[in-house]
Amino acid sequence: MSDKVKQILYTSLVVLVIVSVFMISFYLVVLAEDIWSFQLAPFWEQLAVASVSILLLMMAAFTLFIVSRRSERRFYTLLLDMLAEIGHGNFQLGESFQQLSKMTRDRHWDLMLDQVRLTTEQLSEMETLRQDFIANVSHELQSPLTSIAGFTKLLDDETLSPEKRKHYLDIIATETARLSKISENLLKLAALEQQDYQLSTAPFRLDYQIRSVILAFEPQWSAKNIDVTADLDSVTYDGAEDLLYQVWQNLLHNAIKFTPDSGAIHVGLKRQSDNAFRFTLTDNGAGMTEAEKSRIFERFYKADQARQAKTGGSGLGLSLVKRIVILHQLEISVETQVGQGTCFMIEKKKLK
Repeated sequence: MSDKVKQILYTSLVVLVIVSVFMISFYLVVLAEDIWSFQLAPFWEQLAVASVSILLLMMAAFTLFIVSRRSERRFYTLLLDMLAEIGHGNFQLGESFQQLSKMTRDRHWDLMLDQVRLTTEQLSEMETLRQDFIANVSHELQSPLTSIAGFTKLLDDETLSPEKRKHYLDIIATETARLSKISENLLKLAALEQQDYQLSTAPFRLDYQIRSVILAFEPQWSAKNIDVTADLDSVTYDGAEDLLYQVWQNLLHNAIKFTPDSGAIHVGLKRQSDNAFRFTLTDNGAGMTEAEKSRIFERFYKADQARQAKTGGSGLGLSLVKRIVILHQLEISVETQVGQGTCFMIEKKKLK
């Protein structure tokens, strides 16, 4: 119902009430004349009717005022209690919102309640994310810590052979490095997600950087006999060189990790204009389902838990990639198909 229609209805109701009050007042005056057997002059009769009407209207207004004050007091009390609950971290307040919505008839209050409801839902989602984040961090830290503690205890056995002792020490060193990497990535993510984070940029040759990353990973892809090819145009880009190095590093590391022995990886960099380029990294690995694809940039998410347990990783690499890409105002997308492989694309589009 529109505000104009509501205004017409309210006006009609007020007029109806006033007319009804005057009719009741006239009836009461006439009834009083009959009961006490007297007859007022027309002027005084009209004045009496008007006086009784005013008295009845004042009594009705006072009654409505008292009722509305009680209703307002109840409304404000419930609203303040609800806000206090939100302040204490309770976001399950659907019943309170329903009660408040029934009590208010003011459009502005309805808008305010809608905004509070939306804010509460967002806070609830943030709280869920926070709890999931804590649970994920605890899980990721617990695994290497348990491993370190277990193998440290085994090292107390004085009958251990030098080979086994070295094997256990290697495992402890690997798990320690894993812990250090998780801590480093968490700190970097926290820094990059600060609202006031400022990129330190400078022009550099993007193709040189990507080629150096490919060469740095040669021991890994050579060990799996992976055929790595590169088609890199000459591209100069103004960005944070150290952060973008980590982007190519994480993407290539994942591609090598999930590409089978004797597989293939292709790295492409196409210069589209003076201020635009397109980077692609394609592998013929296991690929992902649509459900996995939609979550790969979430912190600690691992598309294949069983496979990840064998290959390692904390699930933070692609989160860092996404954040760095956003900070550089680039666009990242993924094309993948189960059993066919995956292609990551990062673009700097032409300025219009």
